[in-house]
Amino acid sequence: MNATAATTIDATQPHSVYAATPWSADVWFLAHDGRCIGWIRRYFEGDYEFFGVYTYGCDRQGLRVWVASERSLTGAAAYMAAHVTELLDRSRSLGPDPVNPLGLHERR
Repeated sequence: MNATAATTIDATQPHSVYAATPWSADVWFLAHDGRCIGWIRRYFEGDYEFFGVYTYGCDRQGLRVWVASERSLTGAAAYMAAHVTELLDRSRSLGPDPVNPLGLHERR
């Protein structure tokens, strides 16, 4: 999967990576069984491209919490899929996400 891919759904998996949000070509989110569990954001450090994994929900300062970074969108999505329970648990301790306060996403 490349960084410009559209919505990606694998019918064999309970999770889906959704393409870039309308306001940014470098942001994706992962939904698992209809719940948003986290965000992926492409960023650069020097000549290197990374895909940061962030929590769904915000800390006391109103910021999403960085969890990990991977070298590809596929790697970041795989990380999130492998850590669904941890991400959901962590999100429960955070404040609402301003983009989607209820954390719901309809699987299409």
